[in-house]
Amino acid sequence: MVSDFLTSLILVLRNCVLLIFSPYRTMRKISEEKDYGQVFIIFLTIFLYFKFAYFLRDKPYPATLTFLVFILHISLTAAFFYFLSKVSINKNKFSSFIFTMSYSLLPTLIWFASNSLLYVFIPPPRSFSIPGKGFSIFFISYSISLLAWKIILMYLALRFSTKLGFYRIIYMLLLFLVWFIPYSVLLFYLKIFRVPFI
Repeated sequence: MVSDFLTSLILVLRNCVLLIFSPYRTMRKISEEKDYGQVFIIFLTIFLYFKFAYFLRDKPYPATLTFLVFILHISLTAAFFYFLSKVSINKNKFSSFIFTMSYSLLPTLIWFASNSLLYVFIPPPRSFSIPGKGFSIFFISYSISLLAWKIILMYLALRFSTKLGFYRIIYMLLLFLVWFIPYSVLLFYLKIFRVPFI
């Protein structure tokens, strides 16, 4: 078990680096993965982040409950795209959605973790001085870069999991937003997520 865990850990670290430099080729390989140890490591890392964020700030809900809501959310998302793509292609595998969408969470995890670390080292309120404005510009640029990376990974995840073309994937994403936006607003009012973790 230890050797299997270490192997999966090395694969996760390698894939995370390759998703930066070669996302297309890497995500295609990830869509064919069968080692669920990698998914376990990714979700374990996310769970540890939730624990860290819970002790960092005052949260109305325990980290375990927040993590379970996240599990429900990512499961519903994967199931939504899986069953929607089944209408066109019957050979899709649900496991492919699990692997690709798990790795597409990498930019999300990096943004949330870095945001929490900045809360520790540079807590709000931040000044309106020149360094403060410079930091704000840097953080906005940093966030936009991660968002662009996230969009690329999400598109590639759907591209290789659904095996559909560009326009059908865009159509599926628009349908996804129909229920995702009200769902995000609900989570915001329930004070579970101010920004949805996906």
